[in-house]
Amino acid sequence: MILMEGVQKYYGDFHALKNIDFQVRRGEIVVVCGPSGSGKSTLIRCINRLEEIDEGRIEVDGMDLYAKGTDINKIRAEAGMVFQHFNLFPHLTILENITIAQTKVKGVPKKSAEEKAMALLERVGLAHKAHDYPGALSGGQKQRVAIARTLAMEPKVILFDEPTSALDPEMIGGVLDVMRSLAKENYTIVCVTHEMGFAREVGDRIVFMDEGEIIEEDSPEEFFQRPKSERAKKFLKEILTH
Repeated sequence: MILMEGVQKYYGDFHALKNIDFQVRRGEIVVVCGPSGSGKSTLIRCINRLEEIDEGRIEVDGMDLYAKGTDINKIRAEAGMVFQHFNLFPHLTILENITIAQTKVKGVPKKSAEEKAMALLERVGLAHKAHDYPGALSGGQKQRVAIARTLAMEPKVILFDEPTSALDPEMIGGVLDVMRSLAKENYTIVCVTHEMGFAREVGDRIVFMDEGEIIEEDSPEEFFQRPKSERAKKFLKEILTH
């Protein structure tokens, strides 16, 4: 479903991604972890061209992201992103936040878009907030709305960029519950997170990054119990003892 080959990314002189080769199978859940600044968010932002790469190639479901004439809106509809800071439109109601891309990008009639939005809000436990504005919601509620908005586009891939890191601890559970339910539905998911319990429970594969490189990748069981690199051992020791 996702193929990255020889991907290089620079910010000026800073080498953010170094020769990344990365594949995700259809229906697979891959958790990307590593210390801050290791390139995790840059990696997944390249998968829907929120960041441009300097070398290499990326395909999503056989579609070359950098081929001439590639429709970037189509890429972003098929590789939906859930951001750390929600990125909801503050001047639109919750319902409008979920319907706007359906109507503008996919041409879905307004009534159908609203019906789908309400069903998704029901699913994430927020149907009663449909006519509120984002400013009236807690961080955890905003993130669940952001997930509903992504699902409304029926993406083939869902990219989560540290979806719980901006939340108060008591808000995290509701968001992880929604993500757990998606994990059972055969979505292809790439998730950058520091929630190691979630990674262990839900991930099919763990990818560990440091300094712009993929250092190791393995099953959750192998990664957490028998990490191979010294860097991963140090990371796990730090994160699991805090």
